[in-house]
Amino acid sequence: MADPMKPEFTAQNPIVAAAEKIRARRTIDAAADGGGASRVAFDDAESGLRAFSKSLADGIVRINAIVGERDGIRQVRREKPLRLRIRFKDKRIALDLDEMHQLVRIAGQGFDGEYQFVPNADVPALINVSIVSTEAGYGDAVTASALLKSIAHEAELPRPSHLDRQGPIVL
Repeated sequence: MADPMKPEFTAQNPIVAAAEKIRARRTIDAAADGGGASRVAFDDAESGLRAFSKSLADGIVRINAIVGERDGIRQVRREKPLRLRIRFKDKRIALDLDEMHQLVRIAGQGFDGEYQFVPNADVPALINVSIVSTEAGYGDAVTASALLKSIAHEAELPRPSHLDRQGPIVL
């Protein structure tokens, strides 16, 4: 009988394959969450969006290290007025600064609306001010981690090399 702890055996087992997929999802979510995020102070929406952009960039680096740079998430940042675009395969999220109203407009992945920064939050977080208090999601803060989890929801980890070989045939 083959040893069930060897990779050659686990390559043929669908339960182990499902567990690998769950483990990969947790790994990507942990990378999006990051660790040790420090408290960021900002005076206005522009400095808040810059801090938000830095949090996004840190999470993107961690996720791209896991899923591979070629298939990774990209952040495009434009100045005057400050705009952010997050791209992953065919998914897009746009963040536009409205300096006059001190708001950030987000479009894409179900985050559509106008957002305001949460004062005194540990990490840069946005609250949707364009929805009514009786709607679902009212008061829920959107962080860089939440955006990254949304856009990388269907990300796949590179296939382990041991799965490309022929597995044992057990009779």
